Amino acid sequence: SLYKLMLVKDKNDPKTDCLVRNLKSQLKKDPGRKIVIFSEYVDTVNYLKPILEKAFPDRVLSVTGSLATSKVKEINKNFDASYPEKEDRYDILLSSDKLSEGFNLNRAGMVINYDIPWNPVRVIQRVGRINRISKKVFDELYIVNFFPTEKGAELVKSREIASNKMFLIHNTLGEDARIFDIDEQPTPAKLYERIQQNPERMEEESFYTKALNEFFKIKETNPDLISSLDKFPLRVKVARRSDSDKLLVFIKKNRLYIQAAKYTAESKPEIYGTTFEEVFERIACTPEEKRLELSEKFWEVYEKIKTFKSFKSSPLAEQSLERKAINNLKTFIYHISHEEVFKVKRFLKALLDDITDYGTLSDYTLRRIANLESQDDKRLKKSLKEIYALKEELGEDYLEREKIRQRDLTKEIIVAIEHQK
Repeated sequence: SLYKLMLVKDKNDPKTDCLVRNLKSQLKKDPGRKIVIFSEYVDTVNYLKPILEKAFPDRVLSVTGSLATSKVKEINKNFDASYPEKEDRYDILLSSDKLSEGFNLNRAGMVINYDIPWNPVRVIQRVGRINRISKKVFDELYIVNFFPTEKGAELVKSREIASNKMFLIHNTLGEDARIFDIDEQPTPAKLYERIQQNPERMEEESFYTKALNEFFKIKETNPDLISSLDKFPLRVKVARRSDSDKLLVFIKKNRLYIQAAKYTAESKPEIYGTTFEEVFERIACTPEEKRLELSEKFWEVYEKIKTFKSFKSSPLAEQSLERKAINNLKTFIYHISHEEVFKVKRFLKALLDDITDYGTLSDYTLRRIANLESQDDKRLKKSLKEIYALKEELGEDYLEREKIRQRDLTKEIIVAIEHQK
């Protein structure tokens, strides 16, 4: 990283000295408020780790490489307020953006951005680790940002780029929180040019980005294949060489389900649900790979999967519109004691059931639910008005009608991929 190269030239490190000095002051002033420190670069995390461990012996938990089950458990025990087995071994969590998604770190009341990512969505994701709807621990959360000096800013331009992109996010998504400054008023000057220069490839890709990039790569190198998809049959069956015998069947009934079956020539198939992320690497292939003939076992296992009753849908990303709507609905259903909320609980549960299992709501409706607020009486009153409007538009029993309509729908098998050993 640029920061590491600058350190090689100059042994003095006022930035790290400032970090350690203020960490000591903060923990002394507010020992109950744990702290999460994020850096975009693993090199920087590895550099900071021995320094912080020396300054705070046995109180720093660091994350750089792969996350073993034991490490995940340590994180949850010490930083997740909802985790049943709590510990208090660590005050500071030091991590790359590996933890910026999917973790509850709400026992921490402060996030320190040791560097500002090129992609400002990362900043929102980092802050989201401690700003959890499910269980509020602190009335106030603190965000601390390190920015380059004027000289450093000339080299990387990170504040200008991030601020300009944050301007776009605020105006597109209506973000209430100010991430960089309390008085944040960035300008959109040369925004498009800056975004085009964003070196996204330097960041660890999310699964969604990885899959999308693969699609664009195929579209660019083989556009005829993409255009021919419309002519494919509705049900595609194919076999390929693999290290084990397995069948993957992608089933669409309102939302995507993926069923897998392990088997041998002698044994009965073991059927289980999986996710697109879990099987992505196993279904990817090169254009040169030749298809195999379906095995004799294929049709038996295929029929068993088609009639298998238990489905496991893909988990929702923490920042997705659906996930935000689900979190809001659970807050209103389970955590708000108010007479008017009680009157609409049945409808709220129908909305929750719909998002979880049926997926009939439009993005516009999901956004309305995701924007519901309950922090004070004024916002709760406004949210109740919106809930009653939704109830009037959809009808209180709308989901029951939808369930009746869908009873006659047959499962649509999109593609079945057999792996042969």
